[in-house]
Amino acid sequence: MRVSLLKERNFGLLMWGKLVSLVGTQMQNFALSLYVFKITGSASKFATALMVTIIPQLILGPMAGVFVDWLDRKKIIVYLDMVNGVLIGIYAILFYINGELSLGSIYIFAILLSLISVLFQPAISTVIPSIVKKEELVEANSINSLIMNVGNLISPMIAGALFGVYGLFTILVINSISFILSSISEMFIDIPKVNKKPEVINITSFNKDFKEGIMFIKNSKILFSVICIAVLVNFGGAPLSIGLIYISKSVLKISDMQYGMLETFAASAMIVSPFLCSFIGKKFEFNKVLFGGLLSIGFFIALMSIIPYEPYLNLFDSSLVPYISLIIAEFVLVMAMGVVNISLSIMFQQIVPLDMMGRVGTVMNTGCMASMPLAQLIFGLLYDNISTTICVLISAIIIIITMMVFKKPLLATSLKEKEAISLA
Repeated sequence: MRVSLLKERNFGLLMWGKLVSLVGTQMQNFALSLYVFKITGSASKFATALMVTIIPQLILGPMAGVFVDWLDRKKIIVYLDMVNGVLIGIYAILFYINGELSLGSIYIFAILLSLISVLFQPAISTVIPSIVKKEELVEANSINSLIMNVGNLISPMIAGALFGVYGLFTILVINSISFILSSISEMFIDIPKVNKKPEVINITSFNKDFKEGIMFIKNSKILFSVICIAVLVNFGGAPLSIGLIYISKSVLKISDMQYGMLETFAASAMIVSPFLCSFIGKKFEFNKVLFGGLLSIGFFIALMSIIPYEPYLNLFDSSLVPYISLIIAEFVLVMAMGVVNISLSIMFQQIVPLDMMGRVGTVMNTGCMASMPLAQLIFGLLYDNISTTICVLISAIIIIITMMVFKKPLLATSLKEKEAISLA
């Protein structure tokens, strides 16, 4: 991994800004998940809080991609990071004045942040391929993943300590400041303008550009297969975020600090992922890495289902050994997920032209997230009413079957051939 890329001004500033805002956001997400679970005590209500953040992206995501390709992407990320900072600061003040946040206000908060993310995420995802050379994409994405994972590593530990001592207010203030600092950092990045805004902006020009993104995906076997896989895999895998906190707090009954340590160990697995992906990527095409990684995740989730199994828990006098088992299981899972995510990013950047990344990316992301709200609602109810072991096992079975069904279309086409076609 060539870390000297960080010495390049644009890439270094981008990584700094992303790291600062990520640490604050991960701390906030960690604290809010514990706060919601603490005031409700229900997995289904916690799932609803997660679900509402996805709905705006499902509705507006595909349309947002057109505007991302039309507008100046630098202005998008700078302005929206600043708006995020101000919004979070307002909620910090409201929490300070009232001493609490109602579940309804948290839903509104999540929706507003999600609406901002609808434009921000597709814009920020195009920056790396805009400021680095094509032959540096693997290294740049690996470094990006490594730095982001360092943020994920330290965030839960800090958040666990701060939430236990100072509460939610302090974490909201820190996240507000982090977004403002990130916005300032992004002001100094030179991002080439590749936006192609039509001379006349109307419904006709919008529909034309939107359909162009759809057709690009339709004509790509790999991208189309990835969307189909993601819909089903996310249906099975997305509820694990509910399952993890449910197993931790309701089954094993660990403390907030222990939960923070669990998240820290999981984040440390992500440190390994960029190195592992870089090594594997030299031997296999990334569509093959994607298939192997997702299939492995399915099998590891199946093994994880043993941890909340009552006969297994009864083997021990305390929850220490099951807690360690959960740490190990999540470490392996998160490491595999990291490899999958990096592989997917590199595939996308290699195949999709820069001036179409907004449209293609948002349509892909919407397809990938389409099943998540329903999955979180269904599994939230399941975790409240049936065995946790069965819930986790259902997730594993869905993922394994999906990968076996889509094995042929995902692996049949050479990624190098598709890249050549896209460049032609």
